[in-house]
Amino acid sequence: MFKNIKQAHEHYKYPGSYRTGTIYDENGVIRSYSNGTKDIIKDKIFYYELKNDKIKNAFKLNKKNNNKLRVFRKENNSVKDLGLYKVDKFYKNYVKLIK
Repeated sequence: MFKNIKQAHEHYKYPGSYRTGTIYDENGVIRSYSNGTKDIIKDKIFYYELKNDKIKNAFKLNKKNNNKLRVFRKENNSVKDLGLYKVDKFYKNYVKLIK
């Protein structure tokens, strides 16, 4: 558990800002941060709501290259590191991530 996303972001030394949402580069998604309002978690499956086509394309790169990404989720007054996930498939406006 981290105090906030800034602390989690600094811990892993991720590039760019520590804003909420998805951080990606030319290789795909590095990490996603869910505020817990629209995303769904079931056991070792995480459904992340896609905000736009740029983010969807970044997730597609992860699937193509079989790259994992780290998922964080806001819980109460802290941020939980859910660990590494890989992209399984896309469904409607969601990407299905599995452990």
